[in-house]
Amino acid sequence: MKKIFSVIALAIMSVILVSCGEKEFAVDGEFTAFELSLNYGVPMYTTVKVEIEDGELKSYYIDARQGKVVEGKFIWNEKTKKELKEEYGMKPISEIDKEWYEQAEALEAFMLENGPDAVTVDGEGYIDNVTGVSVKDGGYTKLAKEALENAKANKVIAFEFGYTNQNGPQFTWVEVTTNDKGKVVEIFLDVVQSTSVKDEEGVVTGFTWNEKSKKELKEEYGMKVASAIDKEWYEQAAAIEAFILENGPDAVSVDENGYIDNITGVSMKDGSYTKVYKKALELIK
Repeated sequence: MKKIFSVIALAIMSVILVSCGEKEFAVDGEFTAFELSLNYGVPMYTTVKVEIEDGELKSYYIDARQGKVVEGKFIWNEKTKKELKEEYGMKPISEIDKEWYEQAEALEAFMLENGPDAVTVDGEGYIDNVTGVSVKDGGYTKLAKEALENAKANKVIAFEFGYTNQNGPQFTWVEVTTNDKGKVVEIFLDVVQSTSVKDEEGVVTGFTWNEKSKKELKEEYGMKVASAIDKEWYEQAAAIEAFILENGPDAVSVDENGYIDNITGVSMKDGSYTKVYKKALELIK
């Protein structure tokens, strides 16, 4: 009888230990990874988002936004590839008669069941082992892995796409890292801009993403020489990050022209930094 009770007690303890074990993901929310690239020479961005609920992976979400160049100006598409659905136009040329969003959903489901490492591609980069998918792996599995790593690191990313003063594409993002209890412990903001491509006559025919972000450019960005406070962009960005971390985004104030006016070491405009930061906070559940 004692032996039976001992076995039962051991079984109960095992269940308790398993249920109290560490979760793979400490914080719930939506965790994203992104990549800036070119589509036939035209800038675009691709994202993969993972949703974590109750410490478990619930879903993947793949998407991309493209654009076009019209009369020397870059214009972002109003809809993403997923939002375009049949308007994207892949189905008529698809050997499996599937639209892009349908193939993206099939890939999401496959990765959720098997993991991104289970996806294989042929010699030309086309996915060859997922039923209902014949597209190239446009960075989707790589970004899926990065999104998972961000989830494990409690790092959410929010972004905003826009334009430079030269009518080229621009991508602004904010990374917010929390501790295991969801408290923000680190903020990172940055921007990637673009450069125009011109023909022999000086006419703008396209744009390409800059190799370095504003932060990576450091002094090369060239704000310091025109700055009233003798500060480069990356230095002012660091001051904004520190201020928001201590005081929150609502504490940032701007003048009538949109210039930040209450942070020591900052004299530039709030280029949607506080707005994007707030979007990032909404991704933490």
